[in-house]
Amino acid sequence: MTDERELDDGLAAFDQLGREMAETNRLLRAVQSDQATRNQQEHDLSAEMRAALKQATGASQKALQASQTEIRSSLLWAGLTAFLIVLVAFGGGYFFGQQAGWDTGHADGYQKARNQEAAASWANTPAGQRAYGLDRQGNLDLLTMCQGNGWTTERRKDGTVCFPNADAKGNITGWYLP
Repeated sequence: MTDERELDDGLAAFDQLGREMAETNRLLRAVQSDQATRNQQEHDLSAEMRAALKQATGASQKALQASQTEIRSSLLWAGLTAFLIVLVAFGGGYFFGQQAGWDTGHADGYQKARNQEAAASWANTPAGQRAYGLDRQGNLDLLTMCQGNGWTTERRKDGTVCFPNADAKGNITGWYLP
């Protein structure tokens, strides 16, 4: 009976092994089926990702072209704006400089006219008339520059003084009176 029992046990074990093999085969087919499904899904996702990547690349190229166009446009506007600012600055500088020059010219002209007026007023005095007479005879320069024969100049603390001295022959030069 032991042989029969062993045989029954062996058959039962063989049956059990057959069932386990069938279950293993079923699980293996399920895994293979799942793997095939996963492979198909990965392939589909890969195709979708390639399409999305292609779209993203196209969009980025369009954005790059648009930004380059925008940069050119911005640079053009910035350049034009800078040119206009410089033009306005030059115009303003010219206007204000011309105005300041005009005012300065008028002030200088007015001051010179006042000086001329004062000089004309002095020229009409007796001293002015005498100085004019000396100048007409050519003696004013001789007198004011201390250039007569034998005349010398000497520096003193309050200015330069002209001394008419006798020359080597003992002559003293002078000037004609008006």
